[in-house]
Amino acid sequence: MRRRADIASAALLAAGTAAVVLWQNSRLAVLWDVSYVLENASRIAAGQVPYRDFPFPYAPLTFMMQAAIIRLFGHHYALHIAYAAIAGAAATALTYAIVRLLGCRPLAAVLLCAPLTFLGIYCIFPHPFYDPDTCLSILVSILLLLTARSPRARFAAGFISVVPLFVKQNIGLAFVGAVALVLLIARNWAALAGAATAFATALLLIGSIAGLRNYVHWTIVYAAERRWPPLAQYLSMFDDSTLWWWIAVVIAGALVARRWRLPGTLIAMTPWIWSAVEFFVTDDLLEREENFLRFWPLLIVCAVSLCATRRPNRLPILVVLAAIAGAFLSQQVWGSTYGIWPLFVIVAAFAFDDTVLAAAIIAGVTLLHAVPYIVDSNRLTYAKVHDGALQHASIAPLRGLSMRGPWIADFEELVAWTGRNIPRNDAILSIPGEDLFYFTTGRVPRVPALMFDTTINPYSAPQLAAMAAQRHVRWVIVKRTIQAVAPPTGDLPQLLGLLRAHLRLVAHLRNYDIYQFV
Repeated sequence: MRRRADIASAALLAAGTAAVVLWQNSRLAVLWDVSYVLENASRIAAGQVPYRDFPFPYAPLTFMMQAAIIRLFGHHYALHIAYAAIAGAAATALTYAIVRLLGCRPLAAVLLCAPLTFLGIYCIFPHPFYDPDTCLSILVSILLLLTARSPRARFAAGFISVVPLFVKQNIGLAFVGAVALVLLIARNWAALAGAATAFATALLLIGSIAGLRNYVHWTIVYAAERRWPPLAQYLSMFDDSTLWWWIAVVIAGALVARRWRLPGTLIAMTPWIWSAVEFFVTDDLLEREENFLRFWPLLIVCAVSLCATRRPNRLPILVVLAAIAGAFLSQQVWGSTYGIWPLFVIVAAFAFDDTVLAAAIIAGVTLLHAVPYIVDSNRLTYAKVHDGALQHASIAPLRGLSMRGPWIADFEELVAWTGRNIPRNDAILSIPGEDLFYFTTGRVPRVPALMFDTTINPYSAPQLAAMAAQRHVRWVIVKRTIQAVAPPTGDLPQLLGLLRAHLRLVAHLRNYDIYQFV
């Protein structure tokens, strides 16, 4: 009976997550990010090999998964929406299962996981992406490690634990390193053997397909050069006077709870209660968001302190904390949490044990902040997702794509024009690369760089200009106004200056200029 109730609870929570993902996709899209994933997936589906044929500073599995969908079913944007909804639902269900395995009562587990209906891995950013996928693979790995009993099951669990490393480097490396250490401490030799086998197999495949030296250069050396944050910036989330008094109050509450459980719990919950009061008192939206995201470093400090006391289940939590620390290497707590909220729930379940009252307060306050955070798209302020009327794509490959602004209509005009006027085998250079051009048209890119931003494009303007000549590029498409709030970093004006001497303008569309080499 209890198992049926757990399955029903997990299914209900998962359905809520999937519904929010679908709702998000019915109203917004972030072109820069979704284009980077699906454009690269399209070129992989067409047979181009990342690291060998084009620069690629990310681990491969998210892109390979989307490429597999394209190879199997064709170019249909709705399928990638379905993927995000299913993956989000699965992550929420897995989180509930893990929280229960850690000893949380059913009611407390449901309460703690309830915010994932709005904060699931694909609820904030609703398109296929590597951070949410990494979180999903971590949840699968943790569940297998917690439930594996036989040597064969332990070997399989260890094998799967290496997968996150090949979904996203920073999260995966921290997670896999922590798993290896925990397995070593626990003397789980079967799981260690599985992990070693998986790692060796992955290196062998990468070396034979893309070249190991290429992979190391792009995913480690180049990625670290462009994205590694300074240590002071990374630790800045802990340099916060409000966080300090929050920590002091939680510690005081924990001490009181040893003798008087209810008063101690209420004292420990003061930061959540205070944050809820501030939510209604303040008109400063930024302060609300800071109070919301500040719970991450608070829970990290609490969990680390509890791990130091040799508390049960501390080894799995150390693995989760390592994954969180790795995730924050990208954009710290303010930017990196969009796809890893299940890890927050797991840490909260560990930090506040089996207290239903604490779970109810944490869940209520988290939902209070989460709903406007999602509705107002506070994490997506780097794109113009609220400007203009809502539009829906009409051409077949993009059906399911919905967003505000003129972007869809303008892009469909471009697709129609290129279909009429540009032969399919002609090489095209699209600048800055914010659109789903190759995904929609089924054309194959000839230039290694698809998007022109210094974090992902290693080529200078003269190199790109020379490459356009070497690859016999015949057409250049320039998007005049982009959805991203800030223009891409790089020397695009210089590139256009170098190219324009050899170009003539052949079409001036609503948002695109189309040039032909003469």
